[in-house]
Amino acid sequence: MKKIKVELSQAGIQRAIREVKGYKADFMRKQQILIDRLSKIGLDVVRQTMESIPAEEKGSYYTEIVNNSRGDIIGAAIRLSGSKILFIEFSSGITYGTPPGGYPLPSGSKYGYGTYPGQSHALSPNGWWYVDEHGEKHHSYGNRAYMPMYHAEEAIILSVRNIAKEVFS
Repeated sequence: MKKIKVELSQAGIQRAIREVKGYKADFMRKQQILIDRLSKIGLDVVRQTMESIPAEEKGSYYTEIVNNSRGDIIGAAIRLSGSKILFIEFSSGITYGTPPGGYPLPSGSKYGYGTYPGQSHALSPNGWWYVDEHGEKHHSYGNRAYMPMYHAEEAIILSVRNIAKEVFS
């Protein structure tokens, strides 16, 4: 904890104001370092996970920096995009599927095989056929859950205390 002693005079109060402003600037700089380091940990995990996914199932990923109205960095978000991202994160089909009932999310919703809106063959032991964007038919038993976002979150949670201590000490 930072302590600032104030001499009760015009000069003493001005000195205390400068110290508070300096402390604020230093805190904001350290906050940005913390956000940057944690987002890099998450992005590295997502990158490694996405490299193990077959090319036809991949989407794209990137880090989005969140700024306040003054332009200060106040957060970062790792974004995945693509038509198969939910399948990459949560799996599809009975062969590689998640447990019945799916993964619970903070919102209370659940994802997993059999929970995708409009699905009709996820629980079939014979798999299913689908037509790709080129009009070709493919048979599938589903895909395994690679869970890039889940693993990124876990890595960040495991790192946050040590990195915060390092940055703010």
